[in-house]
Amino acid sequence: MDDPVTQAVEVLNQALSRDPEAITQLVNMRVACNDDLAAHPTIRTGFYAGEHRVGVLGLLNGALGISPSGVIGAKGTMDSETGHFLRIKKFVDLRLVKVDQLA
Repeated sequence: MDDPVTQAVEVLNQALSRDPEAITQLVNMRVACNDDLAAHPTIRTGFYAGEHRVGVLGLLNGALGISPSGVIGAKGTMDSETGHFLRIKKFVDLRLVKVDQLA
């Protein structure tokens, strides 16, 4: 049986192949969060437009968290000002592959 990170990456990529627009929109949904959540050791947050924001990928990384830099990432085209993906190409296991930026 696969480990949880490998399984999560496989399911995320299956979902992405079935409906890339929906999955990209879901990953791009980030909500404002407080400093306490942003300081969590494994939940990944971003700082955009003067506030901490958390999304589903950051929360998944926290749940599967064995690394403060995250274990699941996404490769794709991003808008550097908003941190939103314009297009996600694939989800990756960061234990094996590095990406320029996590979302």
